[in-house]
Amino acid sequence: MNKKLLAIVCGWGTLVLSSCMDTSVVESDISGIPSMGITRYDGTIYDYLQNDDHTLGVTYDSLLYLLNYSGESATPLKLSKLKDCLQDTEGQYTFMAIPDSCFRFALKALNNYRRLNKLTIAGTDMPTDATTAEKNAIGELTLEKLLNYHKEIERTDEKKPANKWTDVYEYKAPLDSMLCHYMAFGLYDTEALSLVNVAEGKVIQGLYPYRMNLTYKRLSASGFVGSGPKDITFYDMRNTLEKTRWESTKVLWTDIYATNGVIHVLVPQHEFGFGNFIHYFRNIGHEE
Repeated sequence: MNKKLLAIVCGWGTLVLSSCMDTSVVESDISGIPSMGITRYDGTIYDYLQNDDHTLGVTYDSLLYLLNYSGESATPLKLSKLKDCLQDTEGQYTFMAIPDSCFRFALKALNNYRRLNKLTIAGTDMPTDATTAEKNAIGELTLEKLLNYHKEIERTDEKKPANKWTDVYEYKAPLDSMLCHYMAFGLYDTEALSLVNVAEGKVIQGLYPYRMNLTYKRLSASGFVGSGPKDITFYDMRNTLEKTRWESTKVLWTDIYATNGVIHVLVPQHEFGFGNFIHYFRNIGHEE
C-alpha cells in the first residue's frame, strides 16, 4: 500500500471510529451478500483488514482499534504481537476476521445486561437519592471505555492494619486474550481442513495457550451431496473436551489468501468474545 493511500485509509478510519464503537447495533442481513467474494489479496492479512472488504460489505474498524492500541497496561498485553504477526511477511497464519457488527452485538448484550441491572445510571440521569453503586456507574460501555478504564482502591488488612496495598482494576487483558484467540499459527484453509475428521475438527492455538477448534464440510446443492458452499464452524472449546459446552460461530466467506496466510471472514451476527463480554465486564464501575 502506498503512503498516500495509507494516509487516506487511516484518516477515514479515524472519522468513523466512534460509530464503530458505539453500542447501537445495525442488524445484519446476509441475504444481500454477493455469492462470490475475493479469493486472493495482494498484501498481508493486516493490509486486508485496513482496506475492509467491499465485496462482502464488511468493515474492520473496531478490530483495528484494538490491534493498534499502544497504551500502558497493568498486565502485559499481546495486542502488538498479534498485529506484528498479521503484518509478518515471513510467517503463515490463519485469521478469523471479525466484522464491526460482531463488536456491536457484544457491546449491545453487555449494555442491555447492565441497564436491566441498573448499572448504567450516570450523569444527569442519576436520581438525587442515588445509591453508592449508582454513583459509581460509568454509563454505556464502548471499546474505548473498556480499554481506558482504570480504577485504584486502597486496601487495609483488617487483622493487620499496618498491611496496606492497592488493587488496580483494568479490563484490557480480557479484550487482549479474546482477540488473540481468533488467530492461529499455520495455514488452515478448507483444503487442509478437508483432511480432518469432521467429528473431531482441528484444534488450533495462537499467542495464548488456549484451544479453539475448526471444522469443515461441503454443504449439499441441487441434490448433490458435498457440492455446495464451503462450511466452516469455529468453536471456542471453553477449556473442555465436552462438545456440548463449546460455543460456535459460522464463517461467511472462506479462503482469502493473503501474502502471509489465509483469512476466513466470520458472519456479521457473531458476538465477539463468544458471549464472554457480560462475564468479564458486567461489574465495571462497581468494584468494591
